[in-house]
Amino acid sequence: MKNQPQIPNPETSKRLLNNLRRTRLEVREISLELAEINAKLEDDIRQKQLDRVRKTLIG
Repeated sequence: MKNQPQIPNPETSKRLLNNLRRTRLEVREISLELAEINAKLEDDIRQKQLDRVRKTLIG
């Protein structure tokens, strides 16, 4: 006998497709949240660099 994959019934296919779509959206959400965190960190680093330059100019 050959172990060939079976096509799932329509209800299972629909459920699996919905799960994949939801998972894709969850991954996208996490990606956007990480991008936001990264942008905040970059802004914080930029601000600290600016503060150090200003302190050097004043001091």
